[in-house]
Amino acid sequence: MDIQNEQVGMTEQPVTTAPLQQADSDPICPRCGKVNLPDGGFCRFCGSSLSAPPQQFIPPQPAPTEQYQQGMMGNTYQPNMNGGNFYQPQYTQNAYQPNPMGMNGYYNPNPIMLDPRISQFQASALQAGQREIVRCSQISKRYGNLNALGPIDLVIGNGRVIGLLGPNGSGKTTLIKLLCGLLTPNTGTITINGCPVGAATKAMVSYLPDRTYIPEWMKINEILNYFCDFYADFRRPLAEMMLANLHIDPNAVMKTLSKGTQEKVQLVLVMSRNASLYLLDEPIAGVDPVARDYILDTIIRAHNPDSSVVISTHLITDIEPALNEVIMIKYGTLALQGDADQLRNTFGKSLNDIFKEVFAGC
Repeated sequence: MDIQNEQVGMTEQPVTTAPLQQADSDPICPRCGKVNLPDGGFCRFCGSSLSAPPQQFIPPQPAPTEQYQQGMMGNTYQPNMNGGNFYQPQYTQNAYQPNPMGMNGYYNPNPIMLDPRISQFQASALQAGQREIVRCSQISKRYGNLNALGPIDLVIGNGRVIGLLGPNGSGKTTLIKLLCGLLTPNTGTITINGCPVGAATKAMVSYLPDRTYIPEWMKINEILNYFCDFYADFRRPLAEMMLANLHIDPNAVMKTLSKGTQEKVQLVLVMSRNASLYLLDEPIAGVDPVARDYILDTIIRAHNPDSSVVISTHLITDIEPALNEVIMIKYGTLALQGDADQLRNTFGKSLNDIFKEVFAGC
């Protein structure tokens, strides 16, 4: 019992230990500076070799505040005031001038729209000696919450071949269907030869849609008979002559023809009418390049000289020689309208180049 009590008393007494003293043989890690046991060649804390030479501590350098000169390019660089080690070039020795196109020296994708001369082409007006065929006053068309067109004011005169140009979704087809009476505007009025769009204007407008609408089971001769009965102004001899020039058999059935040949037949039918306004929606989109020249020549020669032809297309280079006037629509608004030669002479560019600058970024 005395022995047990003595042992219990010994365990209850606090045990004090002296702090570990570093021996002369204990190595110090040259990397982290901690003491290691002498039985290993690598630091137990960071894994570095204990025999490596000590590393000299280099404090971080502050960001430079002076200007640095790059001798090869000759450009003066200034530190980025927004922080970081990025530098912005200040082109001082290479004679870089601010971009005259605007946007504080950055490239503007629509440079022609900043040219003050463009203002004379942003209002719709008749050319000298023209008679008014179409007048649109503040017309607009909406599909639910989507505003497809307008409101715009537009005037089209007689004796012109007009290119209706714009990117997809700009409102070209919507405008053509409003002129045909296939759509009704939400606001505004449209007159053709002074008459509101309706039954009276159907005889004044010849319309070529952007898709095939003739039944595939009909022969071309049957279609000619149908047009003669339906349209009093249809010129059958002219249609037969154009079909012969295009080497199209009048006895052929529509479904046996290729898509391009079907489009040629429809164009012949439309241009054979003696109308006041011809509306052609993508007339040469599916036609081979060899036949395009003939078709464009047909459009110019076949239409009534006192009428006007409106051609909606993306193939500007192909139809540019045939155009007297252009109308450009951008996001449902009138971006530009004017005489084709006057536009080319004013800006020294082709209509295709003008189109690219007006609609860059759309």
